[in-house]
Amino acid sequence: MDRPTVSALGALPLFGGLPDDALGKLAEKLEVVRVPPGATVFLEGEVARSLYVLVGGALEIVKAGVDGEVHLGHIRPGECFGEMSFIDMQPRSATVRARAPSEIWMWPYQAIHECYCKDQKCAMLLVMNIARELSRRLRRADELLSRTAPPSLPPVPVGGPTVEPRVALPEKTPPRPPADVRSSTLPPGHADRSLP
Repeated sequence: MDRPTVSALGALPLFGGLPDDALGKLAEKLEVVRVPPGATVFLEGEVARSLYVLVGGALEIVKAGVDGEVHLGHIRPGECFGEMSFIDMQPRSATVRARAPSEIWMWPYQAIHECYCKDQKCAMLLVMNIARELSRRLRRADELLSRTAPPSLPPVPVGGPTVEPRVALPEKTPPRPPADVRSSTLPPGHADRSLP
């Protein structure tokens, strides 16, 4: 597959709701990348410069762990990736690599930035679409964690946690008289000058 049509781009969740003229400009700016099995699209820690959509094939996401690589998931055709770094301007958080011959549409961040500058509404829609995708992935990760992670803390009582004091406090302390009341315990002949 070569350059997509406007309708093909508009069908992607990443570009949902964008007007045809903006989609046409994005279609002109994309690069088609073919990736052989085992090849890396980008590495964890790299400076991010592009946003991607997988058109066909299969990609995996891996992250360096204490005991080697940790498999985080797969990218399916039609899904975008590289969007986290587009939003937070941080280095890549994981490595993406091809598991099968894959075709990718790639947009340099500069092309997306031009979209921002020329049409604020278009830019807002794009960011909202990315936010929805990130939210969907976070919910999926929460679901997976809730099924696989062992409970690490005992349940918190309904009334909230109780905290034992670290220092033993006296059971009752005598009340202090208010500062504006003349004390009757002053020595004879001593005037309390705090009162008028």
